[in-house]
Amino acid sequence: MESSIEIAKSFFEQKKYQEAIDTCQQVLDSNNQSIDALTLIAQSFLATKKIDDAQLYFNKVLNLQPNNFDTLKDLGNSYKATGDIKSAKNYYQKALAVKPDYAPALTNLGVIEFQSGQRQEGLNLLTQASELDPLLAPAWGSLANAYLQLGQLPEAELSIKKAIDLKPDLFQYHFLLANILITQKKLNEAEKPLRETISLNPNYFLAYLNLGNVLKEQGQVKEAEVCMRKAIQLKPAYAIAHLNLGIILEDLNQLKDAELSTRKAIKLNPNLPEAYNNLANIMIEKNQYEEAQIL
Repeated sequence: MESSIEIAKSFFEQKKYQEAIDTCQQVLDSNNQSIDALTLIAQSFLATKKIDDAQLYFNKVLNLQPNNFDTLKDLGNSYKATGDIKSAKNYYQKALAVKPDYAPALTNLGVIEFQSGQRQEGLNLLTQASELDPLLAPAWGSLANAYLQLGQLPEAELSIKKAIDLKPDLFQYHFLLANILITQKKLNEAEKPLRETISLNPNYFLAYLNLGNVLKEQGQVKEAEVCMRKAIQLKPAYAIAHLNLGIILEDLNQLKDAELSTRKAIKLNPNLPEAYNNLANIMIEKNQYEEAQIL
């Protein structure tokens, strides 16, 4: 029985969620009150966004163990996934009523409070979570994001670096570090976490977009062009990418292509003042003064 649960856990860690569910169902055939099996099934359904099924199994666990704080927190996560923030908050608070020093619930509740406008309360909860469990990467990651939004950049940088030390394979943390560094104008330092983001998630278009901007500002314009074109390849309808490519091509004196990219940006989003300004500059460089005046 124990080996079957371990196999199911292995499937779950490999993101083979259906295999995990099937293995757990075999366990339940012999013991329909297996907390481990019920929990893994619920978590697998949650991971695959089958929220109703996840909640069904989380509640089965709570029927057997009403004070299971892990499950109370997970049930909160399931409600948060549906946008039911009130219910999510309620379950996080229930988990904390059972275990007041439970850092994962403190972290999730802190994020909700911060995002709902209770910024100081949210920051306090996130700080408390990171102090109670210094090895909990999500606490540090959420704390870093809160500090960034508050403009406390050195604290944000320190927090996200701790998160990366604990969880180096999560691309979102490297991307957040890059954004924090860019906000501090540390462009040379931002290049490395952006490249790490791309290494971990080669299809994350925002990383290419930001890397293109960073490289352009450092004078590596040809490399910037490659990155911006990759961003456009991944998300062709994103107007800002076309606008940025137009700026890069203008720097490369490829005025025809710069015009085309800028006009594409305007077509995708007519409410970009910078695009009209850049197009006017390109027209002037092409000696098309009358059209520049119209813009």
